[in-house]
Amino acid sequence: QESDAVGKALTVVLPNGEDFQSVELTEYKLPETVIEAYSEKNGGYVFKMTTTGYASGLVILCGIDADGKVAGATCIASNETNKAENEYGKNVVNATLDSIDKVDTVGGSTKTTTAYRNAVKDALNSFVILNGGSVDLRSEEEILADNLKTALPSADEFTPVFITEDMEGIKDIYSANNGAGFVFVTEDKF
Repeated sequence: QESDAVGKALTVVLPNGEDFQSVELTEYKLPETVIEAYSEKNGGYVFKMTTTGYASGLVILCGIDADGKVAGATCIASNETNKAENEYGKNVVNATLDSIDKVDTVGGSTKTTTAYRNAVKDALNSFVILNGGSVDLRSEEEILADNLKTALPSADEFTPVFITEDMEGIKDIYSANNGAGFVFVTEDKF
């Protein structure tokens, strides 16, 4: 009975899925939100993720078809207050790794729907990884820190410099906290 219940839940988010099999996650480096994964014979996957929106305990099932598109997503547990997570899954259907960041959040439930969208992005990244691809799982903050350290290896930490006037070609400036120098960012390049 439990197996049938799981199978029915999986087909809600991946309607054309068949013969679901549990994936052993310890063999892969997946995003931390992914707590379970199921493959199916046509090349699709279903991911169960847990995340924190406004409150902890937001649990989402997301089906990714063999083409890498979101086939469906649904919230299966939540402690959120506005309940936007109950309907938000329809907003991410057909999203891909290239388009998921463009899916709008819901006003008044921004934390919840941002967490939901990010969990779906984690499912899309996990799909790539389980299919033998590689994905940079670092956060934007981690990527920035790594790039700053690469640009100025003698620095320990960096502080953004507030720019008070337009400096043609300069997007951002970071100062090394140990006085080692500055890093200038031009058009997203260091």
